[in-house]
Amino acid sequence: MYKNTRIISVMIAACLNMTAFSAFADIVIIGHPEVDASSITTNSIRKIFLGERRSLSDGQHAVPINHTADSPDRKEFFNTVLSISEASHKRHWKRKQSTSMQYSPQEVSSHKELLQSIANTPGSIGYIDADKVNDKVKVLLTIEKFDDV
Repeated sequence: MYKNTRIISVMIAACLNMTAFSAFADIVIIGHPEVDASSITTNSIRKIFLGERRSLSDGQHAVPINHTADSPDRKEFFNTVLSISEASHKRHWKRKQSTSMQYSPQEVSSHKELLQSIANTPGSIGYIDADKVNDKVKVLLTIEKFDDV
């Protein structure tokens, strides 16, 4: 009986792990439909979202749009692309604002609001769970998550 209980426990744990990993989707960098995706890299996105670069490769003004601080997409984007914590991000932008006239990226509170803002704002870029993308925005880059390795 102990052996059967142990086998069942192992099978349940395996199923829970697979379910947890399947909940993780890739994050995609999205942009206004007119944004040129040919030279978009993780590094260029990082620079735009940290205020180190203000324009896209074609010279168009870049308008980065963030999710609010409690968003799982934002946490993943900060970890994977920006390589920065929320607290470090806040300090970074406070320093930037005190030494220059730059302001941190606009924030939106929902996927719907993000998609609408990007679809309606030339030069805008953002990030979203790959499963949430619609046809009104352009996927510029996919950030693959390897949480299940």
